[in-house]
Order: sequence, then structure tokens, then C-alpha cells
Amino acid sequence: MAEMKRKIEEAKQKEHRDSEAQRHQDIGKIQEQINILSKRVADAEAKALRALADLANAEKRMQAEKASFSVFAAMGVVVLVIEIFENFERLLSHIPKELPEGEWKNGLQLVSKQFQTFLDQQGVKSLGVKIGDKADPTKHEIMMTGEGPEGEVIEVFFQGYEMKGRVIRAAKVKVG
Repeated sequence: MAEMKRKIEEAKQKEHRDSEAQRHQDIGKIQEQINILSKRVADAEAKALRALADLANAEKRMQAEKASFSVFAAMGVVVLVIEIFENFERLLSHIPKELPEGEWKNGLQLVSKQFQTFLDQQGVKSLGVKIGDKADPTKHEIMMTGEGPEGEVIEVFFQGYEMKGRVIRAAKVKVG
């Protein structure tokens, strides 16, 4: 009977060792699964953050494109106003100086100032092209060539303009 008790005791110890080994093995598997799931959660968080950043960038791009589109849409109208303004300025320059001052002359000058104010409000600036400037295809439309220093503006037919840093009408020039 002592032998049997010993065998039972050994069996219990073996079972305990096996169960202990099984528990360690199970803990290892569970820990491995926890590590896998933790990595998946971290990857999902990183993807979510990238998606949020992409969305924010897309919103910024859309706002910039919208602003650019509104400026571009206004450019066509502004170019027409510039042409009317220039014609009006030519009209003013042809009024004989010997004519007396009067309300009509003051009224014409006021209209000229209103045109200029409108163009200023739209961010329109003259390119300031003058005789002697080096010809620049981004700012000058060469209408003619003539005698003079090669590649230099020798006559300005129409001034060029830019709007918010973008050339909306090149200056029409004659170059040497």
C-alpha cells in the first residue's frame, strides 16, 4: 500500500508539473496574442491619425483652391475694368488745358479716382514697365521691334498689370 500511495503521490506531482507547464504555455500564448492585438491597435491608431491628417490637408487644399478660383474668376472682370479705365484716362489726357475748370471736369476726375480705388481694392498693381527695362516675356508682350538697345523696352504702348502677385495683363511694348 505504501507503494500505491507513492505512485499516487508521484502521479499527483506529475499532474501538478504538467498542469503548471500547461499554465506557463497558456500564459505564453495569451501574452503572444496580447502582443499581436496591441500591435494591431497601434497600427489602427496610426492609420486613423494619418487619415485625420489627410483630411485636414485636403480641407486646407480645398480652401486654397476656392480662394484661388475666386481670384481667377475676378481677373476677367478686372481686366475689362482696366481697359475701360485706360480709355477713360486717355480721354482725360485729351481735354484741352485751356478749357476752364468746371464741375464736369471735376466729375471726370472723380470717376477716374473711383476706377483707381476699385482696382486698388482688388489688389491690382501696375507692373511699372518703363523705357530701358530689359524685355521679360512674363511681363511684356512684344508688339514691335525697332532701333534701340537690343532686348530693351524702347516704347510702352499699354502698361501691364498684376493682381495679387499674378500677371493679369502683360505690358504691350516695343523693344530694340
